[in-house]
Amino acid sequence: MRDLTMRQTAPAGFPSTGKSGESSLAGRILASRPQTLLILNVILIAAMAIAYPANFATQANFSAVLLNAAQSGILVVGMMILMIGGAFDLSIGSTLALSGVVAGALVGWLGYPAELGILAGIATGAAAGLVNGLIVTRLGINPLIATLATLSIYRSLTQLIGASGVTPISNAFKFYGQVKFLGLQSPFWVMLVIVVLGAWAVARTKVFRQYYFIGGNARAAQLSGINVPRLTLMAFVLMGALAGLAGVLAAARLNSAVVSAGIGVELSVITATVLGGASLKGGEGTIIGGVLGVLFIALVQNAMIINGIGVFWQGMIIGLVLLLAVSLNRFKQRSAR
Repeated sequence: MRDLTMRQTAPAGFPSTGKSGESSLAGRILASRPQTLLILNVILIAAMAIAYPANFATQANFSAVLLNAAQSGILVVGMMILMIGGAFDLSIGSTLALSGVVAGALVGWLGYPAELGILAGIATGAAAGLVNGLIVTRLGINPLIATLATLSIYRSLTQLIGASGVTPISNAFKFYGQVKFLGLQSPFWVMLVIVVLGAWAVARTKVFRQYYFIGGNARAAQLSGINVPRLTLMAFVLMGALAGLAGVLAAARLNSAVVSAGIGVELSVITATVLGGASLKGGEGTIIGGVLGVLFIALVQNAMIINGIGVFWQGMIIGLVLLLAVSLNRFKQRSAR
């Protein structure tokens, strides 16, 4: 109990004050992952601005980078909470597509109001997350297997509903994904609100801080009075709802709901989450770190596009970044012993 109390005061994802191996330079760098990512992002921006001032250092390009990061930024909030609690969700791309197609079908085909379509899309995502959570908590199936299965199921449902491949939407629906404020489209501002709320909740509220306990030692958390299954289920539902929101915004931004939306997004989101300090074992990470990880990946992808690097190479590089991030986490854990 004393150990749990101490961990609540200083969760594993926060900088350590102990005298472990993290007193070394490498340990301090790994422990302060958000600060390190912030510095890397600044260096990358400066280097690209110097090397490609005409292509990179423009308002249009910065707006494009932030807009492209918005979708993953929304998703990384839910994924970070899940991974802090020792779980993850591989079905988010399929959930995103399913939610967008459901919303698009209601608005574009059946003529329902845009607002109802948006709510239905988010509810579809939440329902998908609920199914994932029930499979994990009630049936006791590992999140990897559970969400790998639902990834396929949800994608098939998406293809069945949106059989034509593309579902057109109304102008009223399109407005919610394309309206601009200060030169940036609405998905960025939605992401910003969600990130602020998520960071506050994880850092300041008792309920969300309990995910650190669950990820660190689920059995000990359960014995201390934390309802582990309920909180795990809640995290999956939240992840699904955020995927639903991202799917609705993607459909609104692109003028149509596409059945192929979200393919591969789980890789970039999990990579950003691990870059941001999350551990595959749970108990570590911060929302701000995850968002900085999203920005880093968006900047790297933008740099590759400017340099004419093909999309297949981009996927390979993102995979290598994930391997590097996991390796850094393992090094940190060994240094802390």
